[in-house]
Amino acid sequence: MNKLIIITGVSGTGKTTLAKALNKKLENSILLSYDEFSEKIYDMIGFKNKEQKKHLYYLKIEMYKKLIEECMQRKDEIIILEKPFKIEWRDFFKDLSYKYEYQVYTINIFAKDFQTIWNRLLKRESSKEDRHPAHYLDSYYFNKKSEYEPFFEYQYDTFKEEYENLLSNSINLGKVIKIKDIEKVNIDKFIKSLIIE
Repeated sequence: MNKLIIITGVSGTGKTTLAKALNKKLENSILLSYDEFSEKIYDMIGFKNKEQKKHLYYLKIEMYKKLIEECMQRKDEIIILEKPFKIEWRDFFKDLSYKYEYQVYTINIFAKDFQTIWNRLLKRESSKEDRHPAHYLDSYYFNKKSEYEPFFEYQYDTFKEEYENLLSNSINLGKVIKIKDIEKVNIDKFIKSLIIE
């Protein structure tokens, strides 16, 4: 049976790290990273203000969902998704997986504690290489990308609340796997447990 692997968790938990590792090791898998998809759109057309960026957000969600369904329609063997998926995505995935007969795995990634995530974000967000500037800007154009300076957009209390909210409102569909510390995961063993199912 074809597999849909949904990787979720707040920023800094290691979703992208795990998704790329699985994509590299799992033959015939495709990875649809929401952030990478968003960044390609930002680089293509940019945005002038908050209103345009908000409009792009809804457009990206719609296009992302259509891409997922397209991959299911063509019966891709393993589809890997990564984004902070909340409970409102549940019906969409449930309906699609039933319609196209996909076995679903939800991987919820957490850190050993909130402070670990916060420290990762501090390091990542201050790097031009690690974080695309369009995520934190209200106006962005690709031809000016090198001119943008890193900006740490998160507020400690607000982000902690978001982290705790995702703990209770994260999507849980199919076989649910919880990872508390991405750095301790043995990818080969983890993959074997997915394949054996």
